[in-house]
Amino acid sequence: CWPNYARPVIERVHPLYVIVFAVYVTAVVFAMTRIVSAMFLKETLQQASHAAEMMVKEKALDTRVIMADLRALFMAADTDGDGQLTQDELTRVLSFEKVRLWLGKLGVDANDPEALFELLDVNCDGSISSEAFVTCVKRLKGEARAQDLIPVVHDCKQILHHCKALREDHKNLSILLKHKEQEPEPESLLRD
Repeated sequence: CWPNYARPVIERVHPLYVIVFAVYVTAVVFAMTRIVSAMFLKETLQQASHAAEMMVKEKALDTRVIMADLRALFMAADTDGDGQLTQDELTRVLSFEKVRLWLGKLGVDANDPEALFELLDVNCDGSISSEAFVTCVKRLKGEARAQDLIPVVHDCKQILHHCKALREDHKNLSILLKHKEQEPEPESLLRD
């Protein structure tokens, strides 16, 4: 197409018009390439945004389903219907392999009911409420993450700091007591 229009001008007018046509054709092809690539990029970004929205919606739906299933498990385990789960009730429901497998799929080790009960009994009163059960199992779900371990490390550092302070206080107190034992009593000084 371009040669049909360019050839008569180059042959009849002047041969240096080849430079003008070469620059013109290059600019037009470059501009068209950029426009087409921009359209592809726009479509790709829209699809990625849509995929991210779908992923967030799926995650929210999965969380709601898991919470509903955990509440249903709690209701099934609470055989006396008092709204509290005792260790016996938890042990009884964990005796079913299907329940252990489902909790295992969530990343919660349900093979030791006593240890699991201790983790879930946040008030240490021998019973677990429905909300505590759902919240704690949701926190136990999956492997330990860095955001879960940071508070533990912080607490351990505080405990270590307190232990060092106690050791220092004990050392100072021991030194004071040794000095007290070595000093003569004031009454014995008066008698001498």
